[in-house]
Amino acid sequence: MAPFIRADLDLSLTATGLVLGAFDLGALATFYLTGRLTDRYGDRRIMAAGAVLAGLLSLAAALDGAGLGMLLGLLVMAGTGFPSSQVAGSHAVIGWFPPRERGLAMGIRQAGLPAGGFAAAWLLPGLASAWGWRAALAGAAVACIASGVLVGLVLPRDEPGSVPRPRETGTGTGSGQRGGVAGAHSAACRPAGVHGGRSGRVQDPRAARAARGRDAGALAVAGWFFRQPTLVLVTAVACVLAAVQFSLTGYLPLFMEDVFGWSPDAAGRLLLVVHLGGMLGRLAWGWASDRLFGGQRAQPMAGAAFGGMLAAAALVAAALLGRPGGHSPVVSAAMVPLAALAGFNCLGWNGLYTTVVAENAGSRSAPALGLSMTVLYVFTMLAPPLFGRVVDAAGHYAAAWGLAVLLQLAGLVLIGRLHRRLAGGAEGLARGIRPLAGSS
Repeated sequence: MAPFIRADLDLSLTATGLVLGAFDLGALATFYLTGRLTDRYGDRRIMAAGAVLAGLLSLAAALDGAGLGMLLGLLVMAGTGFPSSQVAGSHAVIGWFPPRERGLAMGIRQAGLPAGGFAAAWLLPGLASAWGWRAALAGAAVACIASGVLVGLVLPRDEPGSVPRPRETGTGTGSGQRGGVAGAHSAACRPAGVHGGRSGRVQDPRAARAARGRDAGALAVAGWFFRQPTLVLVTAVACVLAAVQFSLTGYLPLFMEDVFGWSPDAAGRLLLVVHLGGMLGRLAWGWASDRLFGGQRAQPMAGAAFGGMLAAAALVAAALLGRPGGHSPVVSAAMVPLAALAGFNCLGWNGLYTTVVAENAGSRSAPALGLSMTVLYVFTMLAPPLFGRVVDAAGHYAAAWGLAVLLQLAGLVLIGRLHRRLAGGAEGLARGIRPLAGSS
């Protein structure tokens, strides 16, 4: 909706960028806090409250007739509700599903993000064109509020300290961290005094709350997080891959306009293909981690990173071959399947990343997810401006897509290290060694 907001409020490009970044700034500030609140109040309450909060404040921003300052303030506050879906939602998946099913379950959950992007790109420009950007934003806000109410009514009424835990009896057949080993990992990470019974539910809420109480404070938990090599490593992987992901979704339409002379409408529709590919990728790579890789997460993540590297290399070639106006019809036609491939791989790794964080943080999975996503969000906000700066400095998109190739390669190297660490941790668990990530 950026063109509509810019035209209506007569904004400069800089001011338009502030509007687009305001929501993300609010989210960045509250990821970790959301993780702490999830431990205290439970997944259902935090997810429902966050969605309703984001929706109400977005609705206020849509209805407010004041100037740019009020709009920015309301959007920043609305952004504080966004982390609830990411942190509490991912935390809930880990509690509800055994290791052999978590990859696909997390993939389904994470597919909601590109699905939302697909729906927004499909519906909101039409609404904004017909009734104005405020009406389009109001429609999105109402949908957000409705989702929060639905979550509050439908999800299990979990209480802090009594999160449902599935029986950890995975039967994966792959090598490395299999379902059964991941189950041992989960058991080893469970706080002392908390044991699952036949129903699979934690039976001593007071012991669980006491274990969480030993997590001292925000700074203490943050210090613990950054001393866990596995958590730091998987966060680094996510930062590198996310830099390419957000550069792709931010600049592919502009690339098609500038290099191939596509109309803004056609270039925008190509982004729908990217989001559709991302939805399918998150489902497919999650399913593969469960069924083809026996519960391993790093190997399918490497597959997604390699596919993303190939897609970025193809974009370098397209940038070199494309000519605005004159046209390269074959290259132009190939951009649709290339966009699908890029979305499948450059967006498809996300569910695996959140699963690794949650599985390796033990009883501190909620604040660990919040901390990891805080670091990740810094990179997602910095990557698109850096991509644009490279294009401006080089005078060509090929240099920026070439940088994306190098970032995907760096991601592959880091994933190799992550795989070795996860495999080593699985061997230690098989010998009965308690992992550091679960200690308190």
